[in-house]
Amino acid sequence: MRIKRKLMSNMKSLRQEVGITQEQLAEIVGVSRQTVSYLEKGEYNPSLKIAHDIARYFEKSIDDIFTYEPVITIKRKQFNLTQEQLASLIGIDVEDLKKLENEDYTGSMELINKIAKQLNCEIEDLIE
Repeated sequence: MRIKRKLMSNMKSLRQEVGITQEQLAEIVGVSRQTVSYLEKGEYNPSLKIAHDIARYFEKSIDDIFTYEPVITIKRKQFNLTQEQLASLIGIDVEDLKKLENEDYTGSMELINKIAKQLNCEIEDLIE
């Protein structure tokens, strides 16, 4: 069992901090505004060149801007739940949830099923 991960970025907050629009950032890095939008929503995986150009503009490392997060973590945050809260809701030890989010858990599919139900998604959304 392998936990799915999704590319996430903090581009939107960085862009807002410097006070530029999606259109302006798109022009700076040589992509479309739609690409910037998709990147900000985690719906597009950039090429290394695009990631490098974005990082260079913000004077950050690529790792400071883009991260792969477990889908479980992303969905938990969408529901504004801490690890402790989600663990309590599904009746498991918080350490098991932490292990799962860090891909160190080798437990049963029953746990994944409980998490999927609580986060209103399918098991297939969470694991590969």
